[in-house]
Amino acid sequence: MRTLTAIFLSALLVGCGFHLRGQVELAPVMSSPWVTGQDPALVVDLRNALRQSGVQPVKDSSSATVIIDLASVDYSRAVISVDSQGTATGYTLKYEVLYRVVDRSGRVLVENTPLSFSRDLQYRSTELLQKKQEEEALKVSMRQEIVRRIIRRLDGVAYHWQGPDTHRVAFV
Repeated sequence: MRTLTAIFLSALLVGCGFHLRGQVELAPVMSSPWVTGQDPALVVDLRNALRQSGVQPVKDSSSATVIIDLASVDYSRAVISVDSQGTATGYTLKYEVLYRVVDRSGRVLVENTPLSFSRDLQYRSTELLQKKQEEEALKVSMRQEIVRRIIRRLDGVAYHWQGPDTHRVAFV
């Protein structure tokens, strides 16, 4: 009985379109993306996430089916609290990205899309080294979240051909 229930639940999950986190099936137009941007770490993370989604990023735009342009990337740190001596005790870390996706003919598949992710970091001057490491870990975490959000957005792009020279883009 347990085996039958397990098989039934597995079939139900597969039938409803369930995917494990990170497993995204992208539209055929995304088969050979070229990723470009100002932040090398973000570009590398996005290329790796695309590979995990079953596509192979290319090394130059001439052989790409789409171009993912990370137009602007900004990491900032703002003071949110100070102690009685004027020393910063809290920061807001913010990672902001503006990206767009175009196909090889220049048609926009994803308009300029801003993404922003922030975290708060409490600070003590006696824990300087630990807080620097924590800040770097939070920065990596925020970058990975930005990549997940981009991949989820790309997952929604469906490319429909209507003829040899005409096509349209729809979001599913």
